[in-house]
Amino acid sequence: MTIFLKWKIWRIEAALRRLLKKADIISPHVWSFGAYYIDPKYLVFVVGVQTDIEKEKLQLDLDFNNKIRELLKKFNWPEEARKHVVFDIESQENVNRENDGNWWYHYK
Repeated sequence: MTIFLKWKIWRIEAALRRLLKKADIISPHVWSFGAYYIDPKYLVFVVGVQTDIEKEKLQLDLDFNNKIRELLKKFNWPEEARKHVVFDIESQENVNRENDGNWWYHYK
């Protein structure tokens, strides 16, 4: 089951990158982490952008936020876990300020 869920995560990440390109985000970084292998609800997708302005633009874009949530349904993520999955949008500028540029510490 874990391999099957990982495959779904890769597909969601790829679809998320495509949405970001449509949103005119030039070099987004998309990754995920969590203990989804224990329970599919323990999953976080991170959208890393360069600037606070890009971060705010995406956070305020209701259409974009609805579309990223729809990816869970599109790729058949377990229904009972969908409402718990987190999509976090963060900027390099903020990580620089708060954690000296270290993304790992930022999410620790």
